[in-house]
Amino acid sequence: MRGERHSVRNRMDRWGKRAGRSAALGLLTGALAGCLDLKVIPDACSVTVAPAAVTLPINGSTTLAGTAFDCNGNSILNKKISFSSSNPAVATVTPLGVVIGVAVGGSTISVSANGKSATTEVTVTPEAAATVTVTPSTLLLRKTNTRQLTAIARNAQNLEVKGRTFRWTTSNPAVATVDQTGLVTAVASGTANIVAETNQVLGGSVVTVTEIPLGSCTLAPTASKLTVTQSVQPTLTLRDTAGTVVPTVGRSIQWQSTNEAVAVVSPTGLVTTRKAGSAVISATSVEFPTVTCRSTVEAVDPRIVQVVITPRTGQLRLGIPRGLGVTLLDSTQTAIPSGRVVTWSSATPTIALVSQAGIVTGAALGTARIIAAAEGVADTVTFTVTAVPVGTITISPLQSSVREGGTIQLRATVQDSAGTTVTDRNLEWVSSDLSKATVSTTGLVSARAPGTVLISATTEGRTGQHTLTITATPVDSISVDSTVSVLVGQTTAVATTLRDASGGTLTFRSVLVTSSNPGVAIGASNAQSTQVTISGISAGTARLTLQAIDENNRPQGKASTLTVTVTRASGARER
Repeated sequence: MRGERHSVRNRMDRWGKRAGRSAALGLLTGALAGCLDLKVIPDACSVTVAPAAVTLPINGSTTLAGTAFDCNGNSILNKKISFSSSNPAVATVTPLGVVIGVAVGGSTISVSANGKSATTEVTVTPEAAATVTVTPSTLLLRKTNTRQLTAIARNAQNLEVKGRTFRWTTSNPAVATVDQTGLVTAVASGTANIVAETNQVLGGSVVTVTEIPLGSCTLAPTASKLTVTQSVQPTLTLRDTAGTVVPTVGRSIQWQSTNEAVAVVSPTGLVTTRKAGSAVISATSVEFPTVTCRSTVEAVDPRIVQVVITPRTGQLRLGIPRGLGVTLLDSTQTAIPSGRVVTWSSATPTIALVSQAGIVTGAALGTARIIAAAEGVADTVTFTVTAVPVGTITISPLQSSVREGGTIQLRATVQDSAGTTVTDRNLEWVSSDLSKATVSTTGLVSARAPGTVLISATTEGRTGQHTLTITATPVDSISVDSTVSVLVGQTTAVATTLRDASGGTLTFRSVLVTSSNPGVAIGASNAQSTQVTISGISAGTARLTLQAIDENNRPQGKASTLTVTVTRASGARER
């Protein structure tokens, strides 16, 4: 029995060891399987966000969709996406991409993962209004008075909607008007509804306008002193019972004069004097007869106290008449009506003469003094008599042609604005191109180089012009050194002299330079044809031929040659 129990125990021990190993193996296998099931989330190569643009009202919200993609263009599941707003005061965004409008404006929402990002633009608009309230809801105004109304928009939760603009209208602009800030102006007695509208939601205020009762009035000036036949318009000021100035437009006013033989007054208050004396002018409200005001008018016979010649400054043109005027003033500095005798005279008759009609004519260059006198009072003005200004300048001949190196004498005819030829003006002669032609102070033109030149004569801002064509003198020969040396890759300048058949020096010609061996040396002439620039290309010898050509690219004169030796610099290698 004991042997049997021992056998059973051994079998159980062996089974336990095998079971332990199996369990351990199972645990290891499960662990390996679990490791194999874990997936590594790759880094994002790009990020997108949708939608690309969002518009929402204040307190409105929407959800953005941010997606990360791997480098193969596949979307990455479970990738952590970060959201941020460039302007949280306008729009905020939650970690899950929910955008909430905060204030009117714009903001950029950025979506990022692993340093890659994308953006969407958010525009926040004012919140929609459910109701509009205008304050005050009723208003009583006197005619011409103003009052500021205010409007508030509220949402469905009865909270104020900020940032709304309102369109203001009136039901009766003849009674009350309103501007787009809500400022109401009372126009006439009656009732008007003032409405503020936003997003087709309306609110209003009832405005009642009443007339303004008058309390007093004043006339200004309170006293006037006029010469006979003169007029004055007193300024009427009306005030209401509170002492506030009110408009006179639309008010019925009765005007009266206590002495119409001295002064009469029109229905609009214009006072006109008739003869010397005094009168009291009154203005009375027809609506409120107790409201009246007065002004005293004294009429006096006008007496000349000042003579004023016009104009007082300016110039007189020699031989050209000019009319002067005269104003006679009384003691009130009021112009006296015409009819008084004025005597004209010249204190400088050799310089200028004046008729009794005030017509002044300059007789000689200089300073003239003219006098006007009336009833023992005189005035004097001084004018400078000047020559008549230049009208035209004509140069003869209008155009000409001259050979290079030649001269031509031009003549200028100057006429003043009256068409008279004058010879006392100083002319300034100018050449448009001094390299081609010069001109003396007397109009003698010297041709220097071929081409076309404008010769101008100017005085007093007027100009005459002459077109001069300079023809070229043919080139006969070109003088140049017979030999020259230059290093490879360097340039050197050689002086040249172009001469005509008489040995005269010529410039500004086209010179064609050709090389017998362009691979060794080449050359080019400058625009003045005074030198040739030689460039060394490679070691050797080349002959340059210099040939003058005319404007039609035809050879002109004898050609010259120049032998060029090109050497390498010391120590340079041949390539």
